[in-house]
Amino acid sequence: MKVTLFLAALLTAGIVLLSGCELFDSGESGTGQPAELSQYGGFTTSDEAPGFGDAGLLADYAGDDEFEDEMEDDPRVRNTMNRSGARHYALRMVWGNLETRDSNVTAESDCPVTDWSGSVEVDDGVLIVKRLIRFDPGDYIVRPRKDPHGVEWVSYTKDHVDGILFKIVVPPHTSTDAVDGFLRISTPFYNGSIPLASLEDYRELVIYDACNKISIVATAAKPSDCPKGFLEGGWIADSDTSGHFRGAWIGAEGGLMGYLKGNYEIRDGHRVLYGKWITESGNFRGLLRGTWSPLRDEDGPDGIFEGRWVNAAFTVMGVFKGHYHISEGDTSGFFHGRWKKNCR
Repeated sequence: MKVTLFLAALLTAGIVLLSGCELFDSGESGTGQPAELSQYGGFTTSDEAPGFGDAGLLADYAGDDEFEDEMEDDPRVRNTMNRSGARHYALRMVWGNLETRDSNVTAESDCPVTDWSGSVEVDDGVLIVKRLIRFDPGDYIVRPRKDPHGVEWVSYTKDHVDGILFKIVVPPHTSTDAVDGFLRISTPFYNGSIPLASLEDYRELVIYDACNKISIVATAAKPSDCPKGFLEGGWIADSDTSGHFRGAWIGAEGGLMGYLKGNYEIRDGHRVLYGKWITESGNFRGLLRGTWSPLRDEDGPDGIFEGRWVNAAFTVMGVFKGHYHISEGDTSGFFHGRWKKNCR
């Protein structure tokens, strides 16, 4: 198993984003529309039909199942969550045939049934299961949970994905040192130890074969902080230098907040992406612009992306970043990432 770290690539992409793309010009376009719209690949600030009128998008991303974790009422958990200075994180983990969603599952799939049963343990802190992602009959969290530091599950995949969204709360430390300890994940394919301090902004994608991959994204998610969450969807390459994406905009505790779609290309020598996100009902929420950068790692993602989104007044409202995998054949590829709203 290779743990793929992206710091150098992300730094390079960030420099391009800030210096090379000239994201936010001002002035008039001469067409009666603000000049800023020309920077968003044809996307506008108007409302849309739910799911951009895409029945497949609505079917594929209808929302993940809430999980009532009895451990939330455990005094050990409540004590940790209520302590001043406790660190709160959200971790979203999906595994299996990541490219394939419900709307393109076929009876002719060559993927075998695969056991992804496993466990997560945290050295210093507590774990709460918030959402089950596409668990089928026969997949389940092992209950009753007796230990707030660990979770076990049973999961089998074939044609699409399973996953879990966790809340992780780490008690405050008496020193000024970084958070100690690890989050340990164990499955038949993936075994990894993630430093708790890295959960502030963590992304990893590991590829085993055409049918089995695992993607992990984590973010700081204290309830009193600025809103944060996740992105997930299909990443479709139309050529070596262009393509499009579509997917879900997800809250830190797993609630579906809306949908996004966009495209990416090389323009004026820069790798840029454009997009738009809307609520479930189709109300406009933001125009997206950023960069994408290919990576070379046979066992990791094909690339990374990052950018910002603006509101209807073209005020920067937040940032997003993630990784993507380009699929060979008829499936759509996959992206997974996080977003964060700016707060004053």
